[in-house]
Amino acid sequence: MENIVSREEFKLDKKDFELLRKQIYRMCGLTISDGKEYLILHRFKALYKSRNCRSWTDFYKLLVSGDMQFKEEAISAISTHETSFFRDNHPFTSIRNKVLPELLKSRRPGADIKIWCAASSTGQEPYSLSMLIHEWTRTVGAGRISPADFSILATDISGAVIEKAKTGLFTNHEKSRGLPATYDKYFDKVGGRWQVQPPVQSMVTFKKFNLLDSFRSLGQFDFVMCRNVLIYFDDLTKVDIVHRIHDLLPDKGYLMLGSTETLAGHTDRFATEHMGAVILYRKMRGIK
Repeated sequence: MENIVSREEFKLDKKDFELLRKQIYRMCGLTISDGKEYLILHRFKALYKSRNCRSWTDFYKLLVSGDMQFKEEAISAISTHETSFFRDNHPFTSIRNKVLPELLKSRRPGADIKIWCAASSTGQEPYSLSMLIHEWTRTVGAGRISPADFSILATDISGAVIEKAKTGLFTNHEKSRGLPATYDKYFDKVGGRWQVQPPVQSMVTFKKFNLLDSFRSLGQFDFVMCRNVLIYFDDLTKVDIVHRIHDLLPDKGYLMLGSTETLAGHTDRFATEHMGAVILYRKMRGIK
């Protein structure tokens, strides 16, 4: 029998809103602003119904219980998973023209270049980066470095989107959003979907990861992409995450944020480098 939730039962009063947004913050660091009751109602509606909740108090009790599956589903529901191939385009131009040449220049002999895509959603960003690296090593970097010299760790807080990303399968709509024609050759048609080719896929390792957790298990990276995620955290959490990213980078390592994100006024641990509309943050010797 279909679970029907009446409008009265689905109302979110101020007390429940406060409880829910505080618990969301504790679980994943996301800040739900005042007046954003509609966001919780919209994002949690399906989960509320699927668990036969009769009130938001019931929902909150499940959220603070030991039901880890429910918590995982709630985190996935409240998180933003908007993404596309080569999103915003300009950052990838900066990676091709500035970041990759600089990483090659500072690379230790025989060492891999390690990249972390934090909040990678369903995989379009790390796969875009892998395709870009394949193209760059075939042309500009030819004879000096190969795709085998790169590794990309892609993480997201949602296990569901990580599992989708691992498949490397995308619909026509997903593939067409942002993908330059140059990169069509890195996909094969499988049934009604598009499969990322094995060489591109094998460069990327996907892992479920919460940015509030310790970074120690991740290792060191030469370049970190943490795009369009810090905007959802409060200032203290932003600074904490950025400082821990700083600790993962070697001297001259790079951090890239989203186009609307900035470290100005938050930390002075990075030098800034401007590439047109793109700001790159670089760890430099002497900046602690």
